[in-house]
Amino acid sequence: MWIILYIYFFFLILSVFFWAYKYGDLKISLRIAGFTALATLLVDVYAAYLLSHDTNNNYLYHILIPIQYVLLSLMFYKELSAPIVRKSILSTLPIFIFAVVFITLRLQSIIEYSSYTRVLKNVLLACWCLLYYREVFLGLRINRLETEPMFWISTGLFFYSLGNVFVDGLMNYLLEQSRGWAKPIYYVNIFLGILLNITFLVSFLLSKKRQLPS
Repeated sequence: MWIILYIYFFFLILSVFFWAYKYGDLKISLRIAGFTALATLLVDVYAAYLLSHDTNNNYLYHILIPIQYVLLSLMFYKELSAPIVRKSILSTLPIFIFAVVFITLRLQSIIEYSSYTRVLKNVLLACWCLLYYREVFLGLRINRLETEPMFWISTGLFFYSLGNVFVDGLMNYLLEQSRGWAKPIYYVNIFLGILLNITFLVSFLLSKKRQLPS
């Protein structure tokens, strides 16, 4: 298990490094994406430390997940242009925070795997990715998608979010039944995380120096 975690952290650290290195050249949406990766790195490192000492680390993700959602939603808010879409994204932020607090207090305690919150986050982020694709393809504002940093981030987030809707939906049940059953599903989560980190890394590497206004 630790080998795949090392691979996960390798790409996560690389993406954070190149985000910091190219920070001045990044547009605002990509800067926000980098802060998401940084927050994830800090929490995941400490979570791995707790895991290595057989200590419950679930409470960390009750804090991290709303941070991730707020930052990634703001990333799409900065990237998308349709007023109704931008307004919809902003309107979900307080609703999501309220839902997280309610779920933690009434449904899944802070020491439990936060499957409901994770599923909600992933469904909403998948929607924002689809709205990004819609704007890109209908607006025809990008000639070469493979060179567009935000396209890579959106693609990584889309597959990560859709995959984890099923992973997180099953995880709590499997943990209650048998940790042995939950382990293969946990590996799927890590593989999806590696994919996401690679797309973040590619997006930062593709970012070109911003043009200063004349």
